[in-house]
Amino acid sequence: MFMSSETDSDILEEIAPIGTRGKETGQFHMVSGCNNIDGTEYENFWITRSTHNCLPLKPEREMRATVTFKRDICQSRTKSQANSR
Repeated sequence: MFMSSETDSDILEEIAPIGTRGKETGQFHMVSGCNNIDGTEYENFWITRSTHNCLPLKPEREMRATVTFKRDICQSRTKSQANSR
């Protein structure tokens, strides 16, 4: 169910290559029990990663990674889909 941070980073690099992200504009870190959520905002993307840390010696701790595109077309699609529900 979990994957290693390296595998997660490789997938994120394929979806949102570092060269296309733009300048980093913000970060957040949240902890809730065993779960950590880290988010980084770039000019063109938001990237969040969720990690389960109750088994610190196990390399497969990444639960989820999300890339949110900030392009105008993506924003308008999200709004139109929400309005059609």
